[in-house]
Amino acid sequence: MVKCLECGFEADRLQWTHFKFKCTGRFNNGVEYRKVYPNAELVDKELARNTAITLDNLIKKYGEIDGKLKWDEYKSKQAISNSYEYKREKFGWSREKFDDYNSSRAQTLEKMIMRHGEIDGAKRWEDYCLKQAYTNTKDYFIEKYGVEKGTEYYLTVNEKKAIPNNPLLLSDHLNISVDEATLIMMNRKSKHHYSNVELEFTVMLEDQLGFRLDHTSLKSPYGKWSHLLNTYVIYDICHKNCIIEFNGDYWHANPEIYIESALIRNSKAVDIWHRDMLKLKTATDSGFKVLTIWEQDFKRNKALTIEKVIQWMLSELE
Repeated sequence: MVKCLECGFEADRLQWTHFKFKCTGRFNNGVEYRKVYPNAELVDKELARNTAITLDNLIKKYGEIDGKLKWDEYKSKQAISNSYEYKREKFGWSREKFDDYNSSRAQTLEKMIMRHGEIDGAKRWEDYCLKQAYTNTKDYFIEKYGVEKGTEYYLTVNEKKAIPNNPLLLSDHLNISVDEATLIMMNRKSKHHYSNVELEFTVMLEDQLGFRLDHTSLKSPYGKWSHLLNTYVIYDICHKNCIIEFNGDYWHANPEIYIESALIRNSKAVDIWHRDMLKLKTATDSGFKVLTIWEQDFKRNKALTIEKVIQWMLSELE
C-alpha cells in the first residue's frame, strides 16, 4: 500500500481520479502531486514489480517463446518513442533534455548500487547479467524443453531476435521505412567509435556554431540504409540536410598519403575509396549536401577548417 502524503489516503495505486476528486483539490494528477512531494510513491512496489513490462513478467504471462518474442517487439516499439526525433517532434525537447532523460533511465551497476546499497546492488547486478546471458543460450532451451524442442525453440527465438538488428527485417516487422528502422538501431547502440581528433573537431564546430548538431558520432549518430552497399552506413555528422564526414587519414586511406595498392586493414586503398564514394552517393541520392574533411587538413589549420565548414553549412542549410 502507498499513502497519499497530502491527505493520508492509502491504496495500492494513487491514480489521477484520487487527486482530482478525492484529495484536497490541490492537484489534478500525480505529476502535479510529485512536484510538491518529489519522493512520494504512486504505486505499491510489489504491484509495480508484478505489473511492469519486463521479460520475466511477459514470460510468466505468455510462456517462454511468446514472452521473449513479445519482449523483442516491445523493445522495438519503445525504441521509436524513445528516440530523439520522436521526443523533439512530439514534445519539443532539446538535445540536452533528451540526453539528461536517457542518463536518468539507464540500468547500470551504479543505479543498482544507488537503489540497493553497494553490496546488495552489486550482487543484484551480477545476478541480472548472469541470468540474461544464460536464458539466451542453446543449453538453457535444451535443459528446459529437451534436445528436439529446445533446439527448435532456440532457433525460432533467435530468428525473431535478428529482426531488431537488421533494418530490412525491422522495417517490415514494424511497418516503417528502412531509414526509420536504421535510426532505431542507431539509438540503441550504447557505444559509438570516434577518434580524439574527431572529438576535437566536433566540439570546436559546435562551439563556433553556438548550437548542438542534430547527429554526431559522439551522440546519436545518423545512419541510412545503402542499397549501393547492401548494408546500413553511419555518418559522422548530420544536421538538417547537411552531412559532414570527418575522414581519418589512415582509416580512410587519405589519397595524399596512400597509393591505390596500399593495404589498410587487409583492404586496398582503392577499395576503401570506392566504398566511401558509394557511402557519400547514398546520402546525395537522398537529397543531402555532403562535405568531406580530412584529418590532415584539420590538423594543419584547425581554425581555418572550422571556418570553412561553417561557411559551407550556412550556405547549404535549408
